[in-house]
Amino acid sequence: MKKRSDFIGIIEAAMGIMIYVIPIVCGFFIITWAGKAYHEGYKIFVEESLDAPGFAHSEMVTISAQDAGSALAVGRILEKQDLISSGITFAIKARLSGYDDKILPGTFILSSDMTMQQMLEKLSKTPGTETMDQAEGDETGTGDMDTGGAGQEKENKDVWGQY
Repeated sequence: MKKRSDFIGIIEAAMGIMIYVIPIVCGFFIITWAGKAYHEGYKIFVEESLDAPGFAHSEMVTISAQDAGSALAVGRILEKQDLISSGITFAIKARLSGYDDKILPGTFILSSDMTMQQMLEKLSKTPGTETMDQAEGDETGTGDMDTGGAGQEKENKDVWGQY
């Protein structure tokens, strides 16, 4: 009988500890995942580039016809070349902005100081015969794209449904 009561005492002590440990561990994971989800959502709706203009790098990106059919595949290519921080976020951004089925195959020169929206716009246009030397000569690496204030304001208002 003594062994049985010792065993029950050990089980009761373990259960008492678990009552406190499980909620703490669950709370830790919920807070961690919520923080990651917030940051991914933030990247979708706020136009930011990966690098500041002075610290950016340009890459020649080749999109195959098969990859052009999937914004997620294109996002993974851009993530591997360190042009964006998340391929999944890129795919969601493409879907929300209507570019998911407009990405064209070809070779493009993209820069890490471009926003995802600018990359999507460039990837949806027929690629030119631009070389890496021409892209490096461009201050921002974004080509002839308009990134003016009025267009940016309209874009942000469109995202939030104010137009």
